[in-house]
Amino acid sequence: MHNAGSNAILSKIFLKNVLTNRLFVAIVAVFLLFVFGEIIFPGFMSFTHIVSVLRLSVFLGIVALGQALVVISGGIDLSVGSLLSLGVVISAYFLRGENINIPETLIIVPLIGFAIGLISGVGISYIGIPPLIMTLAMASVIEGISLIITKGFPTGNAPPLLETIGSGKIFNIPYLILLWGVIITIVTLILKRTKWGYILYGVGANSLTAELSGISAKRFRMYIYGICGAISAFAGLLLLSYTGTPYLNLGAPYIMPSIAAVVIGGVSLAGGSGDYLGVATGCIFLTTLTSILVALQTTEAVRQIVYGSLILILVVAHARRGRE
Repeated sequence: MHNAGSNAILSKIFLKNVLTNRLFVAIVAVFLLFVFGEIIFPGFMSFTHIVSVLRLSVFLGIVALGQALVVISGGIDLSVGSLLSLGVVISAYFLRGENINIPETLIIVPLIGFAIGLISGVGISYIGIPPLIMTLAMASVIEGISLIITKGFPTGNAPPLLETIGSGKIFNIPYLILLWGVIITIVTLILKRTKWGYILYGVGANSLTAELSGISAKRFRMYIYGICGAISAFAGLLLLSYTGTPYLNLGAPYIMPSIAAVVIGGVSLAGGSGDYLGVATGCIFLTTLTSILVALQTTEAVRQIVYGSLILILVVAHARRGRE
């Protein structure tokens, strides 16, 4: 009887730990979504479609990386979509369809994104503007810059080499997915095994404690916004490799999903916790969900309602868990 009781208790503890593991729950949710998609649309779980979903997840995954770093540090960035759009526009402008322009574009585009993100970081860290207001205002400024640069009509296109990266495959696996796999590995190691990663979590968990440890939390958070800007602009460059030609407002659909992916992936909106592997899984979940919603012929408005509802449900669940 004693052993049976102990086994029951251990089983309950194990089950509770599994159910509260956000990464595990996200992976299961992705699998169930694919099963649901297969039931409604036979062929949804085919290798070709799974690869297609993963490739489309890459762009959201890169944007969500920048968003995740900001959220872990204790902030939020609503300008990521505008920065991605700007990244697409200026990448096409500098590339002009020539392979020889790729190296300088790979430097210029992230630098421009970093500089713009840094402005948001200064406003938030040193002027005291709330992140939501500062980044929302910067999003409007960035959109204006895009219109000034393009005069409403983006010019240029992706060179052949970049298009090969965006649409090419090796052993039926797109280069973009392989690139994302490398990024996930590197970012995970940086967050979990380096001093910089420890500082990021420390600043997000408790800025005062970080300051007492000799870390300038304000300056660190300012640079995180700069890094987020660089990553978002780079995501625009990658997206151009897939589309081939630039379009205005390509980044608009990524704003809410980038936040949703971060929350689904287990990053606390209060900062100080989470990892990129979970966020990447959240991106795959949302892309799969979007694929189902598109197949059901829902509108963009319905999709935004779904993303917003997901965030609300997960935040409420996290808050309730915190009180227990």
